[in-house]
Amino acid sequence: CYADFLAEEFDVKTYTAQAIHHAAIAEQLAKLAQGISQLDKELHSQVVARHEDLLSQATGIESLEGVLQMMQTRISALQAAVDRIRTKIVDPYNKIVARITQLARLQVACDLLRRIIRILYLSKRLQGQLQGGSREITKAAQSLNELDYLSQGVDLSGIEVIENDLLLISRARLEVENQAKRLLEQGMEIQNPTQVGTALQVFYNLGSLRGTISSVVGGYRTTIQDNITSTLDIKGLTQPANPRGAPGRAVLPTPGNTAAFRAALWTNLEKLMDQICAACRQVQHLQKVLMKKRDPVTHVCFIDEINKDGQPDILYTFWNDVTNALSEEFHRATEASSFLKQAFEGEYPKLLRLYNELWRRLQQYSASLQGALTSSGGMDASLDITATETDSQDLFTHGKQDYE
Repeated sequence: CYADFLAEEFDVKTYTAQAIHHAAIAEQLAKLAQGISQLDKELHSQVVARHEDLLSQATGIESLEGVLQMMQTRISALQAAVDRIRTKIVDPYNKIVARITQLARLQVACDLLRRIIRILYLSKRLQGQLQGGSREITKAAQSLNELDYLSQGVDLSGIEVIENDLLLISRARLEVENQAKRLLEQGMEIQNPTQVGTALQVFYNLGSLRGTISSVVGGYRTTIQDNITSTLDIKGLTQPANPRGAPGRAVLPTPGNTAAFRAALWTNLEKLMDQICAACRQVQHLQKVLMKKRDPVTHVCFIDEINKDGQPDILYTFWNDVTNALSEEFHRATEASSFLKQAFEGEYPKLLRLYNELWRRLQQYSASLQGALTSSGGMDASLDITATETDSQDLFTHGKQDYE
């Protein structure tokens, strides 16, 4: 009779609803009362039969409660001890952290103060060096280099005491760079090794030597490329002979002005060879000065600074670029114009003579430049280098290249 009540899906409301539905309420209540009475009797009999075990279990529970109470007491004591230890450790730790933070800030402040003091000193010295003109330009560049180093890794904006000095330094750097560029251009133009060496020293002190050399040589390379293109430009060669050609018509030499066309072509080629010779001389002069010039402080040779990453020789690279540009532009021009091709084929000895003359002039200049720099007394002692090293870097005295 207890099976219905032991089922997991037993529901009191459902059971009651069924009893009311079947109108057997009195019968169900009687059965429930009988069941309750039977359960009470069974429980009583079980307690009577196992009272000793129940008493022992009750005693064990009481002992367990005592043990748990003792453990709770000890846990509370341990927690109190931990709290006391935490108090003794945390406070000193917080103080140490605060002191470390203060020390770090003091170190930053001291470093910033040292930088500010040095910047103020160098700024004042820089003003005097700028007043010295080109005589003090290398020292001014050295001061600017140190000022750049002092400004690295820190934020100096908003410091009122050096705001004016920072503006002065930025303007001074532009002024020194412009003076050095003018000095380098002038020295390259008149082949003055002292001026070129001074300008290179300025750029070395400013930390922009490699970029400046690349820019200068690249400028010569671009100029030569433009000159070659304009020299072989068929429109430019025929323009004087046909200034009023109809729009849209191809500009070609007529049978009557072929001689004038070729005369203009060879005149332009002679000018081009002069321009190539002048550019090669200037690049070679620049390389010679780089090979001889050494920094007076670090004693680093400037050519080593340029070639420290394994880059090829400056003059060698420049000459290869010039010859490649000549080859490409000659090929393009002769492919585009049969008149140019006929002119070069018909008067090839004249073209060969121009090339030989260019090579001879470069050889003569190379020999004279080597002797002039070796015996020059105008360069300072930091430009000393053995003649063997100079000869080993000479491109044009190794012998004529195979132009065939």
